[in-house]
Amino acid sequence: MLIFLDESFRRNVNSSTEYGVLAGVAIPEDIYHEFQLDFYGVRKPYHGLVLKEDDEVHGKELLNKATLKRMRIRGSSSHWSLAEDLLNFSRSRKIKVFGVVCFRPCIKSFVCADETQLDLTFRYLFERIDTYMKREFPERIAKLVFDNREHTTHEANARAITNFFVKSAIGKGYDSILRIPLFAVSQGHNYGLQLADLVTTVIALNFQGRREFRPLWNTVKRMFYVSDVGGNQQTSLKVMRNTPGIPWSA
Repeated sequence: MLIFLDESFRRNVNSSTEYGVLAGVAIPEDIYHEFQLDFYGVRKPYHGLVLKEDDEVHGKELLNKATLKRMRIRGSSSHWSLAEDLLNFSRSRKIKVFGVVCFRPCIKSFVCADETQLDLTFRYLFERIDTYMKREFPERIAKLVFDNREHTTHEANARAITNFFVKSAIGKGYDSILRIPLFAVSQGHNYGLQLADLVTTVIALNFQGRREFRPLWNTVKRMFYVSDVGGNQQTSLKVMRNTPGIPWSA
């Protein structure tokens, strides 16, 4: 199982609270080549209209103020339609979304300051991925593929993640996840990371308080994995709040 992950950092429009989103998608390896071809097929009608054939899909370019302005003036937008088509395609393929939204100032950057102790953001994410793998794909291993950031961030996070999986009792229990994280560049045809970017953007916009994008958020919500944990329903998106009263939640 390939788990493609990306980050987004924003500020809530009502409370001005800063937060970070680390989220992504789970795509089975045995269908990944088919997924790539079909993803290309969905975006192909938009080549020359929204993006070039070798351009990346970026959520922040598809879903911004210019897109909303076109929607208001024309009643439609090719940028919105491309985002909507890609999300609907992914949902139809039963691709699941996992993520963490963090409002806590000390850990919202998703950079592990201490390589001997993994941040809670990553722990919550790995817990949900491990639950999903053991219940739905017990014979498979999840491979974490992070979008490219600066080298120092990769090094710090890789050390902390590997130490967590190898040295801690909790980490050893998450044995459905490959103990070495992978890092990749979201170039023209890396569609797994491009979908992760789009999904992360939609989640970030929702917690920013941008209700104009609610239809896309509703599609992403339907892609969450829901499991029973101790008699309670738990989704694959963890929200870590810093202060009570923020109304946007999963």
